[in-house]
Amino acid sequence: MKEFKSKLQKELQHDAPFTDELKQRLLETKPKQKKRNWQVISVSVALCCLLSIILFAQFAPQKSVHTASEGESLLPIIKDATGLEVIEHAYAYLLGEQWMFGTFPLVVEQEAPITYGDYVMFYLENKIIVSTVLGLANNTVTMDEGQVRVNNTVLKVRGLGEKMVGDTKQDPFKNPYYFEEWGVTFTPFTNETIKTANDELVVYHNNYDEKKQGLLTIKEAQLIGKVTAIHAPDELALTLTSEEHAVYEAFKTDYDLERLRDISPVTIVKMFIFSDIEQDFKTYEALYTTVENKETLEVKAYYEKTKAVRKQMFTPELNRLSIARYFNGIENATFEQESDTKGWIVFTGENGLPSKAGMAKNEQGIWQPSFGRPIYTPLN
Repeated sequence: MKEFKSKLQKELQHDAPFTDELKQRLLETKPKQKKRNWQVISVSVALCCLLSIILFAQFAPQKSVHTASEGESLLPIIKDATGLEVIEHAYAYLLGEQWMFGTFPLVVEQEAPITYGDYVMFYLENKIIVSTVLGLANNTVTMDEGQVRVNNTVLKVRGLGEKMVGDTKQDPFKNPYYFEEWGVTFTPFTNETIKTANDELVVYHNNYDEKKQGLLTIKEAQLIGKVTAIHAPDELALTLTSEEHAVYEAFKTDYDLERLRDISPVTIVKMFIFSDIEQDFKTYEALYTTVENKETLEVKAYYEKTKAVRKQMFTPELNRLSIARYFNGIENATFEQESDTKGWIVFTGENGLPSKAGMAKNEQGIWQPSFGRPIYTPLN
């Protein structure tokens, strides 16, 4: 190869059939290729990878923390609590499916292990409170528009996980805080971060006085224990007599109010509550008063707003237990007439205190229930 190049050079230096320009181009030495700086390239690649990781961490779906099985399970409902510690409390923040049991006595185990999503009972300002655990010892817990993060990881227990924004706030099936509201406006979240010590827990807290809901740190010394069951000893004693049941079934055939003309107000109320027990919404609505005033319109609006919750969340057992809390004892009620168009069903409630439910006489001269059953305070 060298001999060939040497011979070619000699030929090009003589009169050869090439132009001077072409000869010069052929004789030019090819420039050396620059060496790559691999150190600079390595640093550049590393920076690109780091940037990709940061962007992925920011925009990729966040991980979530789930509780142990005891944290996600529903609390059992028991009638016989013999040998167990049953405690009445001032109020319970039961985030999740069992929010409606906030007024029931609860069974507590003092030595039971506690994890995320568990319900715990504790002392707060000389009151006994129950709430949902959102953080354990040595955690960094953040609340951001209702979304809870533990050590920067999203906590998904008792319906938590997403931020409560827009229409989600007003949706009882998407907003786990919905049923803890008192009043008609949605209480804003206190967006905050709490770092717990070795002897602390974080629970959900709705501060009605300051009109905000967020996180509350409690000391282990405040703990009474973990809530392990719901104590519901009282069954609804209400039944219809054979005569009352016959009237009830006849009314359901056509919902003609004339069928109630000579029926006692107590029987009509018993039919009204019985239809609620059976979750017979059509009959319940047909028995409710046709008299329209501020009170009856408010009750009706409340019923319409809560009907979807009654249908989807209240099983027959839960429905009976809920009604029993308000109307146990009504089977022994009496009727007291206040005026030509207003009266009261008076009875002794399960707590031994006198209770009453309103009745209104319509234009046909027939007495009808003018009250409803509260299940939660609705939002506008």
